[in-house]
Amino acid sequence: MKIAIVGGGVSGLSIAYNLAVRSAGEIHLFEKNWIMYGSSTRSGARFRVHFWTEENSRFAIESIKRLEKLAGKMEWNPIIYRGGYLWLLFNEHQIERFKETNKMWSKLGVQGIFLEPEDIRERYPYINVDDVLGGFYGPQDGSLHHDYVCFGYYSLAKKLGVIFHEFTPVNEIIVSDNKVKQLKTMSGLVDVDVVVLAAGAWTNELLEKIGIHLPTEPLRKEVCLTEPYHYFIDPLIIDMGSGAYVGQTLKGEILGSIDYPTPPGLIKLETKLEFVIKWARAITKRIPILKNARVMRTWAGYYMMSADNSHIMGRGPEWPEGLYVAYGYSGHGFMMAPLVGELLAENILTGKIPELMKPFLPTRFRENKLIQEKLVIG
Repeated sequence: MKIAIVGGGVSGLSIAYNLAVRSAGEIHLFEKNWIMYGSSTRSGARFRVHFWTEENSRFAIESIKRLEKLAGKMEWNPIIYRGGYLWLLFNEHQIERFKETNKMWSKLGVQGIFLEPEDIRERYPYINVDDVLGGFYGPQDGSLHHDYVCFGYYSLAKKLGVIFHEFTPVNEIIVSDNKVKQLKTMSGLVDVDVVVLAAGAWTNELLEKIGIHLPTEPLRKEVCLTEPYHYFIDPLIIDMGSGAYVGQTLKGEILGSIDYPTPPGLIKLETKLEFVIKWARAITKRIPILKNARVMRTWAGYYMMSADNSHIMGRGPEWPEGLYVAYGYSGHGFMMAPLVGELLAENILTGKIPELMKPFLPTRFRENKLIQEKLVIG
């Protein structure tokens, strides 16, 4: 069997590795630029297990377990660190929502801790809590090194025989008798039996050429990074009032973003001064000691947003035989990709749909079985 994966980010790399370790056949990965060109290397490099929906929470819990197990096999240290997430809450509605959802998280074994303003002040004296009503701390959440995770998958997959085609854009999927037959690339036609589209924000371009439309759209997201300082911010802090988040890398840089309106679509990946100003104002109000922090660089990437803010994996029964997708992560790609690769490989090779995968099938949109995930950060 000849399998082609389109997209060289963490999702495509995880799928390639998981197929190769199962001796799936001849596996090729196509990337139109270089490995990790897209949103994977533009990630905020964080993970969490706390989502409003049980489906996403379960998936994230199992996905991080997979990554932790794989870390020992990688030549690159993914530097997985559970420093926690701290949500700052500003009204009773937010507090009640977290309390209610914490019952579900408790059932899954990832319950969090509620903090009063004085508790936050004692634990994190650098946070201004004058207008904060409470906080929720999730100790199971944390950070990783996004580049090292991807390089780890790449190295393992290459050793297992995956063939990488960088700077080789796929322009079209050739379908005959409702089966995928070939990929049209700049280097010519490539015969295939299976195609997995994991190209993030660029996936729809290939799907729509063969008449498949899924309710997704790319949304540009921007990130700021300062020069390094003495390490003092342990959790990722999410301000539920301003929509900003801020954390610190293990090297000491202050990193963060803010919910900032941008038009959807494949717009230019650039950062705006308005974004930097809005984020800086929000975080210096929340952490006044950062008022003199110097921004060193900014960057932008895409969240590929699905209609319900949950990822899409697998295939529709009416699709051309051999066609699969893994995208629409809505900002959660890095934390979900390790399990996506495992489950999708099983699905491709056996035809069986694993239980954890079933809620995320593309058929959910027409069946009105949406996974309405509202806890999206950034």
